[in-house]
Amino acid sequence: MENIKKLFEVTPNELPNSIPLFPLDNVLLLPFGKLPLNIFEERYINMILDSLKTDRMIGIIQPKNNNNELFMMGCVGRITSYIETPDYRLVLNLEGICRFVLKERNLSPKGYYQGSVNCADYFDDLNDMEPNLDRNSLIRKYSNFFKIKKLDIDKEVLAETSNLQLLSTLAMLAPFNKIDKQAILESANVMERINTLNSILDLNTFQVVNNNKPSQLN
Repeated sequence: MENIKKLFEVTPNELPNSIPLFPLDNVLLLPFGKLPLNIFEERYINMILDSLKTDRMIGIIQPKNNNNELFMMGCVGRITSYIETPDYRLVLNLEGICRFVLKERNLSPKGYYQGSVNCADYFDDLNDMEPNLDRNSLIRKYSNFFKIKKLDIDKEVLAETSNLQLLSTLAMLAPFNKIDKQAILESANVMERINTLNSILDLNTFQVVNNNKPSQLN
């Protein structure tokens, strides 16, 4: 089983230095996270088909604004499964592999951006060692946050995840704004990510509680 597992693992020297870019607003992909995608634009269908011919990797990155600017950090995702639909779409699943810094990008002949990227500072993202995590506390904070946003969270599904998957899954599902999502992505390491998540959750909950307090007259 261990030998078979190694066939699916990505090593540092297998990470690309050039990768197709898929800009997605308000979408977060983290290492060990799972992201379903529905591809229907011709340029991005071409991007996925080209990727399937090589290493099955694309870069998920957030647009910074409406002026075609991108944030400088994204995450490499590997296509783990896909289907072609009768109406000519591609439905696929991505697994987050490693974060990257975008150095430059160029428009490919097929209409999507090809990015020159550097993953060297984030090879630790490949480490599947379980972090020390107060799962109950984190899930409780997320539950309160989701309740504030009038959303549900499936605690039974979360119970089956590893600590690494829990960190990625909850952060990717939560309706944070794009700046918060980028801050989570850019946290230096897993422990820093936990601190960032706790700060964001505490701040959001604190703001809602204070906004709901009746004003006091002097």
